[in-house]
Amino acid sequence: MSAVHRLARGVLTVALAGSRSPWGAAVIAELDEVKGTWPVLRWTAGGLWVAVRERRRVRRAVVAALVATAALAAFQLRSIPSGAMAPTLSIGDHAVVDRLSFRLTGIDRGDIVVLRAPSGVGGSSGVGGSSGVGGSFTTVDRVIGLAGDTIDCAGGRVRRDGTPLDEPYIHGAATDCTPVTVPDGMLYVLGDNREVARDSRHYGPVPASGVTGRVLLV
Repeated sequence: MSAVHRLARGVLTVALAGSRSPWGAAVIAELDEVKGTWPVLRWTAGGLWVAVRERRRVRRAVVAALVATAALAAFQLRSIPSGAMAPTLSIGDHAVVDRLSFRLTGIDRGDIVVLRAPSGVGGSSGVGGSSGVGGSFTTVDRVIGLAGDTIDCAGGRVRRDGTPLDEPYIHGAATDCTPVTVPDGMLYVLGDNREVARDSRHYGPVPASGVTGRVLLV
């Protein structure tokens, strides 16, 4: 075996190490049949191209796996245990919750969010039916007011900055609430089923930092 062949074999062995392509093994196995310095160099170049393509496929697979993992981490499936958000969310429904993009786009009026609310006032709209630590529980509510909005009720209807809201999604009795201006960093939230939901009418505005997800679909 010539020095060129030995050098080419060494280069290809290192470059194709771990290759799952049958072409990789064939490139090395048939190297000895190649005669002449330039043909050997061309053969080696071809083998290196096989190695590059193989590694590209591996990289694409790794990237795809990372993207899939990130997507799974960004979304969560939640079971709805109560009727506090009926008829929008019914008992037993499973909601797809986005846990990432709302942190980039912000929260808007009308969004249905999963958040931490103060405990000790009841958890009729709680998710999973369990209280959390630190005097709070997880709940699902609709965002009615953002920081700076003034919320009050008149004639059984919720008003924001004096304008009655069109709320075709609500269920139950007329809404009664205490007037409040939402402080900075806070949200005013209500359940759609006003008869049974315990929300900002009972414990006031809640910290926006307590939102852990936004419901995308059911």
